[in-house]
Amino acid sequence: MGVEAALIPLGASVVRSALKLWLGDKSLATPVSGTGVDLLERRLTNALDQRKLRRVQEQFVDAVVERVQPIVAAEYRRLAEHERLAAIEAVRETFEEAALDDDDLFAADLDTRRLDRHLRSRAPYAPTGLSTDGTQLYGLLLRECAGYVIEMSRALPAFGPSALTEILRRETEIVTEVRKVLDRLPQRRTSTDFAYDYRQLVAGTLDQVEMFGATLSEATRRYPLSVAYISLTADGPRDGYAAAGRRVEDLLATGERIFIRGEAGLGKTTLLQWIAVRSAQRDFADPLTAWNDTIPFLVPLRRYADRELPAPERFLDEVGRHIADEMPPGWVQAQLRSGRGLLLLDGVDELASDRREEAREWLRSLILAFPGARYVVTSRPSAVDPDWLAADGFAVASLRPMTPADVRVFVERWHDAMRTRLVDEPAREEVAEHHERLLAQLNARHHLRKLAGYPLLCALLCALHRDRRGDLPDNRMELYDTALQMLLERRDAERRIEALAGLSRTRKALLLGDLAYWFIRNDLTDAPVSRAVEQVERRLTSMPEVRASAEAVYRHLLERSGLLREPVEGRVDFVHRTFQEYLAAKAAIDADDIGTLVAHAHLDQWHEVVVMAAGHAPGTRREELLNQVLTRGDEVRKHRDALHLLAVACLETTPELAPATRERVEASATRLLPPRGLAAAKAFASAGPFVLDLLASADPRTEAEVAATVRAAAATGLNDALPLLVKYRRDERDKVQQELVAAWGDFEPDAYAAAVLAELPVRSVSVTESRMARALRHLTGCAGSPAPRPRARWTSCRRRSRCSP
Repeated sequence: MGVEAALIPLGASVVRSALKLWLGDKSLATPVSGTGVDLLERRLTNALDQRKLRRVQEQFVDAVVERVQPIVAAEYRRLAEHERLAAIEAVRETFEEAALDDDDLFAADLDTRRLDRHLRSRAPYAPTGLSTDGTQLYGLLLRECAGYVIEMSRALPAFGPSALTEILRRETEIVTEVRKVLDRLPQRRTSTDFAYDYRQLVAGTLDQVEMFGATLSEATRRYPLSVAYISLTADGPRDGYAAAGRRVEDLLATGERIFIRGEAGLGKTTLLQWIAVRSAQRDFADPLTAWNDTIPFLVPLRRYADRELPAPERFLDEVGRHIADEMPPGWVQAQLRSGRGLLLLDGVDELASDRREEAREWLRSLILAFPGARYVVTSRPSAVDPDWLAADGFAVASLRPMTPADVRVFVERWHDAMRTRLVDEPAREEVAEHHERLLAQLNARHHLRKLAGYPLLCALLCALHRDRRGDLPDNRMELYDTALQMLLERRDAERRIEALAGLSRTRKALLLGDLAYWFIRNDLTDAPVSRAVEQVERRLTSMPEVRASAEAVYRHLLERSGLLREPVEGRVDFVHRTFQEYLAAKAAIDADDIGTLVAHAHLDQWHEVVVMAAGHAPGTRREELLNQVLTRGDEVRKHRDALHLLAVACLETTPELAPATRERVEASATRLLPPRGLAAAKAFASAGPFVLDLLASADPRTEAEVAATVRAAAATGLNDALPLLVKYRRDERDKVQQELVAAWGDFEPDAYAAAVLAELPVRSVSVTESRMARALRHLTGCAGSPAPRPRARWTSCRRRSRCSP
């Protein structure tokens, strides 16, 4: 028997093992053995379906053999054929003898090395009698095939009563997907190739998103990030001025050190996850193909809020801690020194303000030691200035909310992710209907469109629309409240999961709010589990109806609320900081802590807490809060502008306000006009329609002031902003032009192009959808050159050229 023929039985054993893991239940998995998938076939009564299942299995086997054959032929071509055959047979025996029946094998974080160790422990004598080179080939093939088992089991649709029917119905599609998954794996060089194992672990761990939704089963609540990821737009450096609306991948490709700034919910962490997954799988597309040789290290700075920032050998603490003990000495440093290392530092803002300088010095020491590595750092804008890392060679990219075209793509991909994880055809058709109805609502309701510009809120809208049959809130405060109702009550109720005795939704919210407020007061981003349990225990003293222990209540909140997580053993944090701030704000108002809110209002960690507290507070306390913030701004000159802008931002969440207080806020806002920067522009935009009159009466003169005024007016998303924007359509300054062009996607494309862009001497325009391409005919402000063909992402034309579709 030749090598190729020997690989076919090995491939069959690998596929059977993958199907065992896919079943996910050792009581079902253990009997699946022998020469076929007997248990699965017995579930099919139709002979044709049984034949289809065997054909699918055979195609999986072919995919495995095609991956393994080059390893044997190229890496060990000088090894005698009988030794290669013996090594292949030993690997096959190992898979056949090692029944995958241990509970821990079905854990979500199963990795290649762990499965390899399990297989070896169950079949320790399989490689007996092999030569030294044969033993090396055995180890290489075993480790490689263990990776195939894991990736194939993950690529199959979630196992359930209809899963087999779904596989047979989507036979070609599923086989193609499995082949793509295997093709994305880098070629292993040796059985001890640590970089390979680390890459695979990063891709498997980070390529998933937790999906909101009460009606989702546990199997369908997590889906691949690669399915739903949407490219974000950002402002970044270009030719010495801010280039508005460029895709973030374009900005990443401009240098090796990028500082990404973005408001809460704009997808900073998701972006770093996406970068890490693409790096691990080596499948960056243009313009980032040069990054395909990188090895990513994701370091969430929140993990180090109360401890020393990590040395390079600790960069595997977040992803890779299960294999860190097998890491070769100095391996991380070697990757960074060689230029392959890609350090992704998430959340400067999640460090206390007095530790941010320490973080900058720590980063500088890394750059000094490893100048050839790539660095990507994220933060909320309020935490540090844009030029915070400029001296260290970092370019700045400021994330923007999604355009309406981006929102449509996001909504489509969210629902696509849902459909690909469902096996029941009526359920898939229902998701398609939800998709269409949600798009119709977004087109019809301005407030929903504004909320949907933030990926976090857009995902919430998708989930709530499906969960509540189209009943959607119009503002952020109602959206968070509705989401909490879904997460804390309806999700378990619809699954008929009993809550702990006495632990109602209201009490869950109080406990979580108390915990969130404790985090905020103590500048914590995560905390020891023991201290969190103590905090729960203190609050339970006022809840005699809850008879469970503090430990049991904490565990219930951790496992059932969807708001808490234990990212590393022994520590807990909130999954979404936005919900933490919302809950903390409610707890602060319930505790009547107006003085505490005002005293901390100048701190960026408290900004959103104060804004949401204004929404939670009843009338008199809301008046007290805003007036005290304004008074403190008047008294503390150092923080005057920041506190007055905060009062303006509070109008977003304020349902009503006494005329005298509103007049005071408006008077403070008038003194801050024209806005002098993009942070101020955001505060004005969030305040609502009344700022349009204030902006119209302002007299911006400098380029930065006019650009910020345009940004503020456009970000309201109101059609009433068009007359104000028209005032600046002949302004030839770069930043002003680019703000006007970037605002195009926030309005009806044809009307905006006709009113605002018609006479603008534009240098470049961003075309993200066909409606914008058709509206290019209005851009007569650049005359003379041939009409360019609109492209999906960027259509560029030089000044004084004619742009038309």
